[in-house]
Amino acid sequence: MKKVKSIKFHPALLFLLLTLFVMIISSVGSLFDLKTSYYTVNSVTGELETQVVTISNLFNRTGLQYLVSNMLSNFMNFVPLTTLIVGLLGVGVAYKSGFLNSFFKMISKNRSRKLLTFLVVLSGVISSMFMDAGYVILIPLAAILFLNIGRHPAAGICAAFAGLTFGYGANIITNGLDASLINYTKIGASIMDTTYKANVHGNLFMMIAATFVISYVGMIITERFIVPKLGKYNFSEEENFIILEEVTPKEKKGVYLSLFVLSIVSLILIYCIIPGLPFSGLFLYLKDSGYINQLFGSNSYFYQGSVFIFSFLLILLGLVYGFRTKTFNNNWDLVDGMNYYLKDMSSILILMFFAAQFCLIFKQTNIGVFVVASLSELLNNLQLSGLLLIIISFVVVSISTIFVPTASTKWAILAPIMVPMFMQNSFTAEYAQAVFRAGNSAVMGITPLFSYFVILIGFLQIYRKKNKTVTILDTMSLMAPYTIAYTILWLIIVIAFYILSIPLGVGTTVML
Repeated sequence: MKKVKSIKFHPALLFLLLTLFVMIISSVGSLFDLKTSYYTVNSVTGELETQVVTISNLFNRTGLQYLVSNMLSNFMNFVPLTTLIVGLLGVGVAYKSGFLNSFFKMISKNRSRKLLTFLVVLSGVISSMFMDAGYVILIPLAAILFLNIGRHPAAGICAAFAGLTFGYGANIITNGLDASLINYTKIGASIMDTTYKANVHGNLFMMIAATFVISYVGMIITERFIVPKLGKYNFSEEENFIILEEVTPKEKKGVYLSLFVLSIVSLILIYCIIPGLPFSGLFLYLKDSGYINQLFGSNSYFYQGSVFIFSFLLILLGLVYGFRTKTFNNNWDLVDGMNYYLKDMSSILILMFFAAQFCLIFKQTNIGVFVVASLSELLNNLQLSGLLLIIISFVVVSISTIFVPTASTKWAILAPIMVPMFMQNSFTAEYAQAVFRAGNSAVMGITPLFSYFVILIGFLQIYRKKNKTVTILDTMSLMAPYTIAYTILWLIIVIAFYILSIPLGVGTTVML
């Protein structure tokens, strides 16, 4: 019997088909008049108000007109597009000058591969506080590091992406995620107690502990599952030359000089984010209350410009190194370096065009918000307490994340339900937020609705095997071991803090 050959869709085409599928689903939902509701708290009166959610039909005359007329704006407003271009300018200069190759060889010499993998995942977890910058700068840097130590670059890409996504709820300092979640936590707490003061640093101890545990588990998953699954990488002649090339004394001096200049510029940058000093606070949005909001809030000049800042620092490193070692001789070499990665971006741009349509059309249909609101209503109707409340809430948040990856959007819907439920069971509002951030991080790296998922596909495509296209399913299969491990791990972490009564953060416990 003749074997039927399975059809593999190119990810760009699959994103297009998924967009059409979502539009059809929206028409079915609209036809049956599916609707649900969720609660919000009126900021003036403090009373609960009901918000009705209906599915918007985009598979009709108006919907098709919207699709056609907004294709260009959807693409241009797709955040990963501009951040990727700006980020790769810096990576290209630092790589083309030879700085990255020399630097990575110096720091990896006589270091175990497991340690380097651990550091890549750890860097991903910490970089997640900058969100955009991590995805467009750390991921290609991780690929270059693995290339320099003779490993499959895609393994470095997966390790970095895992840290950035599955470690999003962890970190070593209070950051923008805390700033965006705490407002909704306060609103949820006010339903039970109008005098309750939610602490923005209330998850800090759990975050720090999770950071290192997540990094270690990420290293194990990468070494035991991802590296063997990717198989042997066929290095090109240029890549083999990079691996075999030794760092010369001249190149070492170039690296040291570059790092010295970087340290000076970094001190100036740090001064610009310290409030209250003469001429300081340049990159802070001082109109916001609280330093965390000023530094990491949506209006922060530092946060908004983080991709440019880190790209600029890489350009500076490459520039100093290039002119010191004579790999750069004029301004033309500098511009050629900026162009190094951008010249191979055509396939990623095509992916982004169709991914942008899929993500933004899905958002326009309200299907994601409908699912989260429905799960919120289900959770509200269940009479849960203790350990069962923690587990079911974690599962609800995890499922919600598949459809709505943006944490603040979900928490705005779930907080007025979850926080009062937890407080009724003598948990603190901060612990409800901790359970939410754990469930949000557990599956974020596997959903194609997460806008930066297309970045993962694009970079994997660069280092694909000859004549092999990396599909969405291929990418999801690489993330599956991380998802399973981190779902279990995050649940263990939040339960452990409950059972062992470990302080959750600064001046915050699990129980009231």
